[in-house]
Amino acid sequence: MRLFKKHKIDYNLQFKEQYKSLNKIHQQSLDEPDYKIKASLLQLCIVKYQQLLDLIDKGASFDRHHIETLKKSCEREYKEVKEINENI
Repeated sequence: MRLFKKHKIDYNLQFKEQYKSLNKIHQQSLDEPDYKIKASLLQLCIVKYQQLLDLIDKGASFDRHHIETLKKSCEREYKEVKEINENI
């Protein structure tokens, strides 16, 4: 007798949902005029990119290199905004 059913996790679906939320946050960071808020949104984007990479490691079938490139780009943008924020 089995008490629990085995559930399959759809990592591709989770990836798509995470990616949509990431795109919304990144768009907010682009539209944000305040550099402190912009920096925190970009930090959140970097964390979200890492979560996407973790989903790829677990079995989502998406291009890892593309996500890594986007993460590096976001990290560069964060550093630039952080420098501007420190100079203000």
